[in-house]
Amino acid sequence: LDEGGVKRIRVTDNGSGIRTLGTDPLNPQNSYCLSCEDGPSVFDQRHRFVTSVVYDLPFGPGRKYLSEGALGKAIGGWKLTSVVTIGSGFPLTVGAGEDTANIGNCCRPNRVAGVDTALDDPTVARWFNTAAFSRAAAGTFGTAGRGEVIGPGIMNWDFSTSKDFHVTDTNYFQFRFEAFNFLNHPNWADPNTTLSSVAFGTINSTRTEMRRLQFGLKFVF
Repeated sequence: LDEGGVKRIRVTDNGSGIRTLGTDPLNPQNSYCLSCEDGPSVFDQRHRFVTSVVYDLPFGPGRKYLSEGALGKAIGGWKLTSVVTIGSGFPLTVGAGEDTANIGNCCRPNRVAGVDTALDDPTVARWFNTAAFSRAAAGTFGTAGRGEVIGPGIMNWDFSTSKDFHVTDTNYFQFRFEAFNFLNHPNWADPNTTLSSVAFGTINSTRTEMRRLQFGLKFVF
């Protein structure tokens, strides 16, 4: 897809799996209109950045090297490890929460024309524009499509540092300090996407735990 000279890849389908994935419907709303299910795939994440770094600090007491061919093998010293993950949210499908079409299958609500689903400043109390959806009339299918709401993204930094204390060249103790979600950044879970729910559009949990610190000591032999 070419948007203003910038090429973007979008993944679309009319069903992302043979089993329910996230809020993706298991069955089409209307079996006679499969094209009505065309929309973003449930795994269509537009932006994702992951980097992993391992660095042996080249200084400190106890730092020495043994020759191993053309390379040197670090025996002592501190090692830093970092994993950073940043990504945008995934498409979510809004459900009616009731069988308005009276066919034994839960339907989608109507999509209010001209009203954007995204908010300029989403919060956990109102992640998307709930006014963009309305209840479909009894005996009808809703006009809302699949994946019209984008869920929260993720920003996570896991960090660790370790040091080996050698007893012999092959036997050593390893001390580790590890920090998960080091910045203590709240990564929100997906919002409630059921129109009939009193919690519609709100978020009441996180996708990842808050900062967790741990120490470890192990003996390698």
